[in-house]
Amino acid sequence: MKLKYLLPILFFISITTQVTSRPLAVQNFKYKKDLKITGNLSPNGIVKLMLDEDIYKHSFYGDLRITHNGEIVPYHIQNAEEISKNTEKVKPELLFSKKDDLEIYVLELPKLPEGMNYTKLSVSSAYDYETSITLKLGDNPDNFLDSKTVFLYKYGSQSSGEIDLGGTKHRFLRLEAEPGSDLKFPTALRAKQNKNLYYEKSHTVVNPILAEDHCQFLFPNESQSAFQILKLQFEEGNWERRVTVRGKIDKKEWDTVFEGTVSHNKSEGVYTEVPLSRTISSEFEIQIYDGENETLHLTNVVTVQPLEELYFFANVDGDKEGYSLYYGNPYQWPASFDSYSYPSGDELKNSEVKLGTLLPESENPDFSFSILYPPISGYLASGFFYLGVAALLFLLFSILRTKRSVLLESESK
Repeated sequence: MKLKYLLPILFFISITTQVTSRPLAVQNFKYKKDLKITGNLSPNGIVKLMLDEDIYKHSFYGDLRITHNGEIVPYHIQNAEEISKNTEKVKPELLFSKKDDLEIYVLELPKLPEGMNYTKLSVSSAYDYETSITLKLGDNPDNFLDSKTVFLYKYGSQSSGEIDLGGTKHRFLRLEAEPGSDLKFPTALRAKQNKNLYYEKSHTVVNPILAEDHCQFLFPNESQSAFQILKLQFEEGNWERRVTVRGKIDKKEWDTVFEGTVSHNKSEGVYTEVPLSRTISSEFEIQIYDGENETLHLTNVVTVQPLEELYFFANVDGDKEGYSLYYGNPYQWPASFDSYSYPSGDELKNSEVKLGTLLPESENPDFSFSILYPPISGYLASGFFYLGVAALLFLLFSILRTKRSVLLESESK
């Protein structure tokens, strides 16, 4: 009897295990955008793809998947930057040099204009050489903070005569090289700082709903503009208040995306920035708790969404067709790819990057939730669990009923 009832239970458990261990299926994504890649794409070339507002409206961030002819393409996501192309050459001043067992050079770079960084240091020599150089950076010759080691050489007409300074503001450089290098430092390059890119939208501030200790501002966000940051402007210059920001989810429930104390000083500028815990693209509300203080007068609200880019390697054939971006699956686990499977920072700097453009959004024609993936697989797993529990209870009840019948028969004799 036990075997008779245990077999269905084991069957249910085996099905449940299979349900939750299947690979990704693109038919579980509600939306898709095809990609158009500009220019000639070399085999394993690098492609950059800027996310647009549709993605933030309908994706759940971790559900972004790029495919090429149905095969998943690994990618890396990062904040988009406006890369400055305006560079200036300056001449370093040699403050100190020593050429004994170890060659030591101390350089001073000119003062930086506002908004600029040092990016490169050129190195030359009248002789062929190869050497490891330890570079130290600092704000003054008494305190060098950052340090790294680079390898430079000159073999006839072949040379690597540049040191990457990494966009530093440090003006003093100390270089330690192997003896016999006899190095010169003719120029350094400086450039404007790269800027993170954003899109912003201003929202009309309506009269607040006043309560005993706080006021509430409602914003319908009819355009469903996605944002991760709120910029608030008040008539008052100096203040400190407890603020709560909530966004509408599933058109029914509210989700708290910020709760904490916010302060502002008029010397900091016009706006106060409030970072949110997640991206929202729906109706939202701001609650400002005044306590015993006078009510603040909110005059302007701006929602801010940092632009983001995806980088990935093209296929081995350099084929530009067949790329798509799928999204719109709240049950999808976040993307996780091996670091070598997508372009590294050095590869992005030293390789030609092709631009990918997202075509208009469309609903995935293959969309249909599979029984092997959430949410249906979750419902099935829960159903099988409760069926298993019911089967165990039925088995236990049958055993108890059998024992009770045996006891009653023995008592009647």
